[in-house]
Amino acid sequence: MEIRIPESLKRVPEPLKHVPGPLKRYGLLIPTAGGALLLILSEFLTLREIKAVTVVPEGGATSGGSHHLYAFVLIGLAMLVMSVGAVIGRSKPAAAALVVLAAAAIGIILVVDLPWLNETGLIGRTYDLAEASPAIGFWVELAGALLVLVGALLVFRRGGFAVVRRERPARRAPGDAVSRR
Repeated sequence: MEIRIPESLKRVPEPLKHVPGPLKRYGLLIPTAGGALLLILSEFLTLREIKAVTVVPEGGATSGGSHHLYAFVLIGLAMLVMSVGAVIGRSKPAAAALVVLAAAAIGIILVVDLPWLNETGLIGRTYDLAEASPAIGFWVELAGALLVLVGALLVFRRGGFAVVRRERPARRAPGDAVSRR
């Protein structure tokens, strides 16, 4: 039994058909570079807050940079360079590096930050009603890492990577002598 697909379903619409050229070419810099900038910004924002009733006591607010030793700044800068290489230079290795860097950032968020966000530590032992919760920095770093990952995967989906062709030197005939001066 053969399944027949109607002709109207065989034609796949091209979603970027009416997008202007520069936006089509450089548009993927928005999620990749934008996500990298969000990741860098998150290191300077509050990652976690510990509130004792209604007040955040001294030492109750932790920035992302003090928690990760500013690792996301380094990862974000590498992402910026790779996003330019992947989108503008159409480099497949740069796109792959973006995926790896985004996966590393997501791994740090899930393994290092997430289990730590609700711990009250010494403040919780001092104040009975102390509660820890994620602050804006956590959500910014998560959004930045996911944005870079989605952007990098869209770069792969777009394709059209640059092909570098290297010219090989001409082969010499077996009897040709090499002249030395």
